[in-house]
Amino acid sequence: MGDLGGSVPANVRSPADDLSIKPSLRFLFWFLAGVLGFLQAWAHRNEMQSDGVSYIEIAKNGGAHFVNGYWSPLYPFLLRLSFRIFHPSLFWEATSVHLTNFVIYLANLACFEVFLKELMRTRNSWAATQSEQPFVSAQTVWIWGYVFFLWAARYWVTTGWVTPDLCVAGIVYLIMATMLRIHRDAGSWLTFASLGALLGLGYLAKTPMFLLAFVFLACAAFLVPSFKKAVPLLITALLFFFLLAVPLVFSLSKAKGRLTFGDSGKINYAEFVNGVPKYVHWHGEPSGTGVPVHAERQIFPTPPMYEFAEPIQGSYPPWYDPAYWYEGIRPHFAIKGQLLAIYRTTSSYLRIVSVTGTLYAVFLTLLALSKRSQFKFAGLTGEEVCWPVRIPALAALTMYAFVHVEPRFVGGFLLTALMCVLVRVRASPSAGGNGGTSLPAFASIIVLAPALAIAWPAVRDFSRIIGPAPFEQWQVARGLRDRGVSPGNTVGYIGTGLDAYWAHLAQVRIVAEIPESGLASFVQADREKKGQLMGKFRELGVKAVLTKYPDVAASMEGWSRIAGSRYFLWASPAGGPHLSEARMTQ
Repeated sequence: MGDLGGSVPANVRSPADDLSIKPSLRFLFWFLAGVLGFLQAWAHRNEMQSDGVSYIEIAKNGGAHFVNGYWSPLYPFLLRLSFRIFHPSLFWEATSVHLTNFVIYLANLACFEVFLKELMRTRNSWAATQSEQPFVSAQTVWIWGYVFFLWAARYWVTTGWVTPDLCVAGIVYLIMATMLRIHRDAGSWLTFASLGALLGLGYLAKTPMFLLAFVFLACAAFLVPSFKKAVPLLITALLFFFLLAVPLVFSLSKAKGRLTFGDSGKINYAEFVNGVPKYVHWHGEPSGTGVPVHAERQIFPTPPMYEFAEPIQGSYPPWYDPAYWYEGIRPHFAIKGQLLAIYRTTSSYLRIVSVTGTLYAVFLTLLALSKRSQFKFAGLTGEEVCWPVRIPALAALTMYAFVHVEPRFVGGFLLTALMCVLVRVRASPSAGGNGGTSLPAFASIIVLAPALAIAWPAVRDFSRIIGPAPFEQWQVARGLRDRGVSPGNTVGYIGTGLDAYWAHLAQVRIVAEIPESGLASFVQADREKKGQLMGKFRELGVKAVLTKYPDVAASMEGWSRIAGSRYFLWASPAGGPHLSEARMTQ
């Protein structure tokens, strides 16, 4: 693989080493990235998460719907552009979204290249003043960077998730590159303006970036040697940040009647630390967490049954705007809850870095080689080069550690931190001599571990493309049409409707449900109580009731399976009362 199989001098060079990669190698990795990314996007083209349904519906509604206390506007804006360009039918809508993610993923690779080049420039600029062993060559670092980008795109931030995290990762790469540029040359007006604009764009992509923006800005200010020069540059960055952030903050604050930059943080803190019911159906429990201003209407006590037809739009209103239903929540510090949250997130971080065992293999290799005189593993001691990346990355990891973390939240930060370690590896020209392990062999180990981890999922994606699974959510939507449930009708659900992409595809609205917490009570209820519950659905004017739980369908008569799916349908008797047209389209 280029340098990795060549002579030692080609892999260990002076700080003046060229920063470029051979065009043939760059083309090879872009080709691999395109093939692997497309395989992943196409293999998962019919998959949709609960977040994705909300982003799609916000994108289609547009306008004022971009101002949402829970969902950020940049990603649905990009989806809206995609829909306007391609005009996908409902059947191809999910495919269009995943192909949009594929385009964002390719843009991420370009952003990552910018970061990696700035990282090596900063390394070489600093190394020019040192007399230590030379760093590994730029070409070796490029190869490591490309392979780990592909690995991270498979296991940390993937095209399979219909969320803004791909956008955030790309923006993070550019922000980190800008920080390194400021570190190298103390920054200019244009560099600080770019930093502010990127931070503002990050906030539009995801609310937590608002808080992290001030960490980046503080670090950038410390990178400027003169306080007198730092102040106007920092003001410039703040001006461009606020130029993008303030319109959204103002719109959100106006809509909520209070100053806010978004409610997702406080809602998540209350859910994961204070024990508030996660995602939907908060009614003030546990005590001390506030009083809901817009609680869903509980129309049956046991099992609990909730109605939420008004006033929020969406095929599943509780998840279209969670900030509306959780208005009035009061998160608070609780030592027990906080310690439990940190324990959970620590376990999550361990799983994130342990995935496939790749990082363990790489660091054990580096640790073993650091014992040899020919190698120096300076990755953890090169604060002069990497602290502008490490401190903001550590701040992001710490922020999520207090609440909740998933790989997609922190993938961009972890990848930049990883490259800061690898770019600091040193090896003397004698490393390839007869006295020890050669640099090409050692570098190949770092490439081989992530490459093997990528290979099997790629094969699995290819097999899924050859023999695709049925598009179950579409089968449910089509089954509803076949049973006389038309677009604009309302339906009920027994279960929690977070995964009900079928409702969006059928263009119906779930307006009432018995959540998963009430399933056991429903199954055990006598015939009379079940009749009362189904009567409540009927009073709401729903056209049908659905469930995906066989135990529910087996516990009473009237259910029939929708062909090609796990779902069951219970049709409301003809002539039952229906919601008014205004209420159905609210």
